[in-house]
Formats: sequence, structure tokens, C-alpha cells
Amino acid sequence: MGGKRRTVSDIKTALRVKVRSKPKVRGSEFLEMFILEKNKARLEQEKENIEKKRDLVDRDIEFIDEELEELRDAVDESKKSNRNMPKHKDSRAPKLIKTMTIDY
Repeated sequence: MGGKRRTVSDIKTALRVKVRSKPKVRGSEFLEMFILEKNKARLEQEKENIEKKRDLVDRDIEFIDEELEELRDAVDESKKSNRNMPKHKDSRAPKLIKTMTIDY
């Protein structure tokens, strides 16, 4: 095991071996065009799915807003009707629980 000791800095990288300056292989343009077209089609489909999802979320939000408005109106109506009713002292009193004793 004589010789120079290898370290992480000895690893060849694209920058060190200047791979970026290598000429492209002839005829690979068709492969790159195919790959780019597939990626474009995939992204367009993903965009369409996202738009559908966004529309669905918007409709759900509108439905929830309508439900909230109806519930708020119902609460307001019940508050108004409770103000007109006379208050009784016994209405807040706890109800008595009937108990029965069992002899063994």
C-alpha cells in the first residue's frame, strides 16, 4: 500500500475534468427533443390538473361561505327571539335527579 494516499479532494468532478466543454454526441438532438416534448406534455397536464383542483377549492370555499352566512343569520334570529322571551329564574336552576335505593 505504498504510494500517495487518496482523499476526497482526489475525486474527479465535472468541473475538474471539464466535461462541460466536451462536444455533444452527434445525433442526440432527436433524443433531447423527445425528452423535452415529453416533459412539456407532462407539465401541461400537471398545470391542467392544478387548475381543476383550484376550481374545486374555489367552489368548496364558496359553499362554505354560503353555509356560514346561513348559520350566522340563524344565530342572529335566535338572539332576537331570545331577547323577546321573558326570563325565568328557574330556567338556570339545576334539575333534581331522582334516586332509588336498592336493598340487598
